[in-house]
Amino acid sequence: MFARIYFFLLMGCAFTYGKDVLPEKPDCGQQIVDSGMELRRVAKEGEFPWTVLLKYEGANPFKCVGSLINDRYVLTSSVCVTAKNQKVISALLGVHVLSESPYSEEYGIEKIIPHGDFKKGKKEFNHDIALIKLNTTVRFSDYIKPVCLPTKGASLVQPEGKVITTGWGKNTEGDQVTTKKVVVRRVITNEVCGEAFAKYNITITDYLLCTDSLKDYKDSTCSGDGGAPVVFKDEGTWYQEGIVSFGSTCGHDFPDGNTRVSKYIAWINEKLGQN
Repeated sequence: MFARIYFFLLMGCAFTYGKDVLPEKPDCGQQIVDSGMELRRVAKEGEFPWTVLLKYEGANPFKCVGSLINDRYVLTSSVCVTAKNQKVISALLGVHVLSESPYSEEYGIEKIIPHGDFKKGKKEFNHDIALIKLNTTVRFSDYIKPVCLPTKGASLVQPEGKVITTGWGKNTEGDQVTTKKVVVRRVITNEVCGEAFAKYNITITDYLLCTDSLKDYKDSTCSGDGGAPVVFKDEGTWYQEGIVSFGSTCGHDFPDGNTRVSKYIAWINEKLGQN
């Protein structure tokens, strides 16, 4: 069932507030269509408008996802921007269906900022986080909006709380999807997660947020979902608390490891101010 641990990269203008500022509600985490934590496999057009599709050089251009966090920056995983022979060339915003998204816009890349302490290729998954600075200011619309981050530095999502991941990675059957998918999972404690990963010599630290299938609803992230936002809803606003980092094979009933965003708010603010 559990074939191997891998990074998910592998296999196959309403307002502005400046590039060095993280927005606060109500200027983030809002959407024109909101189905909440309803169990479904596909997003509606206009849902989760902060989801960003990263485009790479080569014949297989879509390998990772990110999230729009203000009008100039995308948040993603370090592995999505540091893997060998994988060059990110642009960011696609407002995408719903890969082949036809009338509200999408493509932005070039000015700078890529991986976390300096990320250890690529090791069985240690701390600091799998990166920022992508776009080459021009984003024009917000109903289909392109930023997500909120837990800017006070404290995690707001608790164990057993539901979270949602969106992207265009493979589905639970291992087939490539073309419409923005929705994966609903639950947060589990790091202790439970650590027990599951112990036999693979992977340590689950406070820098990680683990999720697992719901007890009565099985769904999972898959290859191509690396860097995707893991979000939850609090008092009508959507916050990102995770970045998809590592897991097992598609369709598994096994924990996923995600970068815990609330641990990196200071790092994000520092980089926004420097670049």
